[in-house]
Amino acid sequence: MFFFGKKKKEKKQEQAVPVVNKEELIAKASEKVTELESKTGDERVSLLNEIGSLYTQAEETDLAIQYYEESLELCKQHGKASTDLMKLYNKKRQEAAEAKDDEKVKEYMDNIYGEEIPPCKHIIHSQRIRQN
Repeated sequence: MFFFGKKKKEKKQEQAVPVVNKEELIAKASEKVTELESKTGDERVSLLNEIGSLYTQAEETDLAIQYYEESLELCKQHGKASTDLMKLYNKKRQEAAEAKDDEKVKEYMDNIYGEEIPPCKHIIHSQRIRQN
């Protein structure tokens, strides 16, 4: 039998992931919040994003959403803040769905898609077929 150069798989060494304490993250975020007063423009947007990220890591979803929303009000540019905010909205929507809170589900869906939820593609396709 032929063994075509089978390579031995090296076991990947697990890298230790630094464990960050939730209280430490919240304390860092609080420090950054006090810095906000003196910041304007891009510096303020950057700091708001950093605060949102810290609160996200600390699993303080509502506070993270608050700072990401403020950041996007100042700078409408889509990027990491926008992506992270959508993830947080989805998380809150899922929690509301599990709690069977239809009003909150709609609220977070509106936040994700704007005021009107886009129709499903298959509905649009079936409407086009009927028109032809």
